Amino acid sequence: MTTLRKKGKFTILITPDRCTGCLRCQLTCSFQFHKVFNPALARIKILMTNDRGVSYQIYQTDECIKCGRCARACVFGALQITEGGE
Repeated sequence: MTTLRKKGKFTILITPDRCTGCLRCQLTCSFQFHKVFNPALARIKILMTNDRGVSYQIYQTDECIKCGRCARACVFGALQITEGGE
């Protein structure tokens, strides 16, 4: 399932099926705002589930400002920036 998160100049398209759990998005986010590579400090969260095989849930915390750095760091297409927004 694909979800959209809108704010600012663009929309972040989230496609959890493409997530591999590499945490590049979380590491990039934590470094951007805290200057350390610590996924626990990121404003985007990746949760691994084992319900029917391994899958990942992706969500943005209330602190997220939709800067897009997470999407730029994602090489698997789980997070993508699209044009438009509010």
